[in-house]
Amino acid sequence: MEKENFLKHFMIIGAGTILNMVVGFITTPIITRLVTTDVYGQYNVFIMYAGIGLMILCMGLDQGIIRFYHEDDSQAYRRMLIRACCAIPICVTLIITTIAVMISKMGLYQFEFSAGVIAMLGLCVLLQIINRLNTIQLRAAYMTKQFSAINVIQKIVYVLMAIILIRFSVHKHFEYMVFATIMSYAAAVFVGIGFRKDDWKFWDVKYKGKFDYKGLYRYSAPFIISMGITTLFQAIDKMSLNIYCTYSDVGIYSSAMNIIHVFGIIQTSFNALWAPMAIEHYQQMPEDKSFYQKGNRIITIIMFFFGISLILFRDVFVLLLGESYRSATYLIPFLIFNPILYTISETTVMGIVFMKKSSMHIVIAAMACVTNVIGNAILVPKFGCKGAAIATGISYCVFFAARTVIANRYFKVDWKLGKLTVLIVSTVIYAFYNTFWDNIAGNIVGYFILLSVMALFYGDEIKECILIGKTQVIKMIKES
Repeated sequence: MEKENFLKHFMIIGAGTILNMVVGFITTPIITRLVTTDVYGQYNVFIMYAGIGLMILCMGLDQGIIRFYHEDDSQAYRRMLIRACCAIPICVTLIITTIAVMISKMGLYQFEFSAGVIAMLGLCVLLQIINRLNTIQLRAAYMTKQFSAINVIQKIVYVLMAIILIRFSVHKHFEYMVFATIMSYAAAVFVGIGFRKDDWKFWDVKYKGKFDYKGLYRYSAPFIISMGITTLFQAIDKMSLNIYCTYSDVGIYSSAMNIIHVFGIIQTSFNALWAPMAIEHYQQMPEDKSFYQKGNRIITIIMFFFGISLILFRDVFVLLLGESYRSATYLIPFLIFNPILYTISETTVMGIVFMKKSSMHIVIAAMACVTNVIGNAILVPKFGCKGAAIATGISYCVFFAARTVIANRYFKVDWKLGKLTVLIVSTVIYAFYNTFWDNIAGNIVGYFILLSVMALFYGDEIKECILIGKTQVIKMIKES
């Protein structure tokens, strides 16, 4: 994809993400004031389980769509690909949900939730799987307007239903928020399938070529394990708080995570485009490594700038949540490493994707997960939510390092890791300071020190980012 087209699609997805962020920015404080921290925490535990179910039961076939989408441009092939990727996850999800509900109804095992909530969990996972496969397909086809529209629709339906149900109900049960979530994904699935209805006609597949089922499932299979471990890795902080602390702590921690979603405009836009674009570029120009280097450096500048700026202004964001959520301000400094290092690692991990070494994702996920489990086990009993945030931040450093080093074994690229390491370590020190000390002067001094480090290491790329931004703004003004 040409740079101009990439920027165009990036800005389209970015516009949709900005709208999502604005909706969340306005409505999250309303929701956190309508429900107690206990209810909000219980809801986020439900969402955590739904996320684990999504990643495991997708069986890595969402990644298979990205990797195999451009193998053949015919519609018959893509119908075959979508059918091959959705049939097994849907059937397995229905079977597991039915079994779990029956076990709960018969009293054979006492789950954390009731049978009714388990059924809602299964339905939520099922809808998320279909939505995930459809949005992955839209990303691969560069249908960025439709991709953004689905995300906006899902967000708006959720917040409207959640606020209405909670506001006019006597009891503030978390089931109302769960129901709103289910309906939001149902709306997203309905609209999303409408955008690609020709590709979802499973009964009319007339593909004349030989479909590579073996290659698709061989590539996707390791993701069943790696995604499961990764999801556990991403959820272990909330699990630890749920074990060692209370639903209230989970609610406070989750509110801090919602603030981190301010990164959504960059992270979602970049991640949605980078993988399909990088794969397409590799197939066309396999020896051109400068393309990946430039993408890595530019996203590094953008992510770290927004990350340290969020630390600097964290009190402003937390102020909107309400009095009972104020302690979330000390969790933000380490939680920023999640979006920062995950997004940057999307550029450095491509060697594994290009060479189809998907089994390496299991090793990477296991290393990060073990780090997070040990960190949470040691730090949460002593420091509570702060300990969970620190453990999560450090584990993402391990995640980034593992992705980069292992991928470089298969597709060597000079990422200038010395500079990046100095920037990461400096930011970790800044995060430690802002987690345990509340000093505005020290916060500001640390912020400008980090900006100076970035300017020293990435001066040329910063100038290019400014020039690109200026050019695009002028172009948009002229076209409007």
